[in-house]
Amino acid sequence: MANEKTNSIWLYSPSTALAIVVAILYLIPTCITFWQTVIRYRSYFFICVVLGSALEVGGYISRAVSTRELDQIPPYAISSTLIILAPIFVAAGNYLLIGRLIRAVLDRNQHRILGVKAECITRIFVGCDIVSFLIQASGSGIASSGNWEGNNAKIGTNVLIVGLSTQVLTFVFFLVIVWAFGKNTKHYTKPDALKGWRKVLHGICISSALILIRCVYRVIEFACGIHGYPFTHEWIFYVFESLPMLPAISIFCFYHPAKYLGRTGGLGKLPNSDVGVELGRV
Repeated sequence: MANEKTNSIWLYSPSTALAIVVAILYLIPTCITFWQTVIRYRSYFFICVVLGSALEVGGYISRAVSTRELDQIPPYAISSTLIILAPIFVAAGNYLLIGRLIRAVLDRNQHRILGVKAECITRIFVGCDIVSFLIQASGSGIASSGNWEGNNAKIGTNVLIVGLSTQVLTFVFFLVIVWAFGKNTKHYTKPDALKGWRKVLHGICISSALILIRCVYRVIEFACGIHGYPFTHEWIFYVFESLPMLPAISIFCFYHPAKYLGRTGGLGKLPNSDVGVELGRV
């Protein structure tokens, strides 16, 4: 994968300034969501999105370091890993929220959407994302074992594409569930549903659509090959990776779920001693 002419890991000349700017931009929603989640609302059920945003910051800081150490694998690997992991945490926040919205908004006999129980949504979709990530990691390991050249590169890239495609299909199915939930709210909304829940749903829709764009980009990136246009032009990465994920996280600075659903995310008031138990149910 290294550029033989410059002994650089990168296939283009990466911008240090751009990586620093993006890290700072991600730091803003990270600080805001941390303050909202941990200090203002103490809504610990939403901590996964804070962690995802923090991983983005760490990823771009590592990327800035890597742009100054072009032949060093560790900062490049750390940056790539953190930036790949971050959307999984943000997506988990969306999975968690839709499961809670279903229980908080719909009548009790309507807590199953397209055959999936509301309380199982988070576990099912997070599990699918973990499987997808492990497939991607396996593909990356196979391809890198041959330095992204030869037959190993071809096999590894194909495995990577399978993992990325699995992630896309999982997210498409999740969006179908979100759509079905929205449709059901027209007929089965509880009279005592918390006010403002639609703003949380809007946040989920916006965030999820942007994450899907990012996932599709990743599939296309590897489908074009390691020496294809996406891997050899930096602007593609920032437009389709960095740009979608920033508002996908930032939307919750405006529509923080605890503002509308309460600190327990619409599952009822819990005493302080039960916070740990609640975290285990997400």
